[in-house]
Parts: sequence; structure tokens; C-alpha cells
Amino acid sequence: MVDAAAENLDLLLGTGANALLDVQTHAPGRQGALPLTAEMLREAPSGDLFALSQNVGMGWDPEELTRTQVLILSTQGGIRAEDGTPIALGYHTGHWEVGLLMRAAAEELRSRGGMPFAGYVTDPCDGRTQGTEGMLDSLPYRNDAAIVFRRLIRSLPTRQGVIGVATCDKGLPAMLMALAGTPDLPCVLVPGGVTLPPSHGEDAGKIQTIGARFAQG
Repeated sequence: MVDAAAENLDLLLGTGANALLDVQTHAPGRQGALPLTAEMLREAPSGDLFALSQNVGMGWDPEELTRTQVLILSTQGGIRAEDGTPIALGYHTGHWEVGLLMRAAAEELRSRGGMPFAGYVTDPCDGRTQGTEGMLDSLPYRNDAAIVFRRLIRSLPTRQGVIGVATCDKGLPAMLMALAGTPDLPCVLVPGGVTLPPSHGEDAGKIQTIGARFAQG
């Protein structure tokens, strides 16, 4: 029966399909020891203890787990290669490169003995949704995103500060609302900047009216 099943799998998926059954189920863990103490084991929230393993599992050095933790939030969208080439596009140019600011902040925090975390809530573009039902989501997005940002802040209980990086007329207010609703923590708001206008041709604001202008002659 096993041989028949393997033969059928080869017919379905092609020669060598049996290799798909050779699945890795274990991997070596990180080397080192967690900085656990008897007091932590007795009194710390179980989530704080579990987080140590999570942090090491993502590659953090076990010897640096006691650093000050700072959460960096942003409205980043798309997947941008190191050279700027788009791997996957975002919704608009405004949030396309805010990841560069996040990385700079994270590297600076780490160089100064901090432990940066990062989270994302991307934002839509009402220029892209003009003339469609997607426009109905533009203004509600601000409140929705602010709520999610607040939830992300609370979901990292050990954070000791928050940096928000955002752009545009929906993502930036959403971030501002979230940070303003976190008065118990030091917060920094970093505007993502603006898209440079082209040397020739229309900017991103004017081009949105190209259809209306054409229709009017």
C-alpha cells in the first residue's frame, strides 16, 4: 500500500515528489542560558518568562535579554528590497520607505544598549480608492488603526518606551492618537516625510485629477 501511495504521489506531483515527505521536524536551539532567577520564576508573569524564549528564538543573544525594551511601530506597507526594488508594492509611496527610518532607530537603540521591537499597521490610500466604495474606509481607518496600535503596545508588556513612525493624512493621525492614548510611557512620533515632486511632470496631488481634467476638456 505504501509503494502504491508513493507511486500515485509521483504521478500527481512529478518525479521526486517523495522528497516532499522528508519533512524536517526538529532544529537545534540557540546556545546559552536564560537569565532566570528564583524570584522571576516565583513572581514574574508567565508571559514574561515565555517571552525570553521567544526573543532568543528570533535570534537575540541570551546574554542581552535584560536590555531596555523599546517598541517601534509604523504604517509601513509593501516589501522593499535593500536597493529599493519592489518585491511587493504597498498601497502608496508615503508608507513605502518608512521602514528605513525604523531600521535606523532600531540600530541606534541597539548600539546604545537597547532592545528594539517592531510592529506594523499599514494604511490605505484614498487617492487609490477615489471613485470606489473603498473611500468609505478612509476616515474609519484612523480610529481602527489607533485602536490596533494601542493593542500592540499593550501586547508587549515589558516595553519601556514607544517610537511611532508614520506618514500621510490617515496613518499619521492614527499613530498620534495611539501615542496620545499611552500617557504612562515615553513616546516619540517620527513623521515619515514627504514624497519628492518630480523634476518634470505632475506631482502625486495633481495627477489624481487627470481624469476629471480630461473630461472637462
